[in-house]
Amino acid sequence: MRAYKKNKALLLTLLLLLCALSGYSYADDRFVHIAQAQLTLAENTAQLRADVVFQLSRSAEEALHSGIALHWDVAVELKQVRWGGLWQNVLFSEVRRYRLAYYTLLNNYRVKDEKKAGEVKRFSSLLEALAYMGQITYDDVPIVGYDPKLCVGAVLNVSFDKEMLPAPLRPIAYFDSEWDLSATKRLWCE
Repeated sequence: MRAYKKNKALLLTLLLLLCALSGYSYADDRFVHIAQAQLTLAENTAQLRADVVFQLSRSAEEALHSGIALHWDVAVELKQVRWGGLWQNVLFSEVRRYRLAYYTLLNNYRVKDEKKAGEVKRFSSLLEALAYMGQITYDDVPIVGYDPKLCVGAVLNVSFDKEMLPAPLRPIAYFDSEWDLSATKRLWCE
């Protein structure tokens, strides 16, 4: 009976340690982080500018050079909180999807904004392609139902889509911290 209690305590300790370590890995923005974000309001329009720093891990860069395309979703949401935080009015919501691919024969990188059909930008270096993806701009966004007396909050979420990876690579990507290529930023009271 005594051995069972020791094993139970050991298992509980290991479980708590694993939970603590897994929570730590998701809070790390070492590969993708939002360096700066600014929201400007004027009349019934908004302007959002953000600089996202994309940096690929060694594993992601190897996968890219092996012909695997990488996908990110950049979601922007403008909200107004009402009734003491009980209700949120969504003023604007949009998701842009970027696809980064490397073409070996032409030795160039291509970024496709999948929201804009057919628009592909070509770059000679990976740094140029990542810098292009990092410039997030929304100009003259119409915001419907805007109350100028209340605070407008913005949420910018950059999420790496692991589901678009090939099936053999997906399990590794879910458990390896080198594939944590996502970031979130909130701007309040603009």
